[in-house]
Amino acid sequence: MIPLALEMLALRQMTSAAFGTLMALEPAFAVLLGLVVLHQTPSASQYAGIAIVVLAGAAAQRGGRRDRPSADRSGPHSELDLLG
Repeated sequence: MIPLALEMLALRQMTSAAFGTLMALEPAFAVLLGLVVLHQTPSASQYAGIAIVVLAGAAAQRGGRRDRPSADRSGPHSELDLLG
């Protein structure tokens, strides 16, 4: 619960590109903690899998574009329609 709350706080302070890049690096940090704290040694295939996940996350975040929400709220899902 605490890491999720900290991520949401960071998201408010950072750009979405910076946040997405850091989120893509999360598996690498998990492996590093496993090495240092738990003395776990991943195999070569596990290292390759982690690298693929990190690269895919970074590439998806960098390549994806979202449309900005429009200021026009007169569509079918406006706040007035939800109230009554």
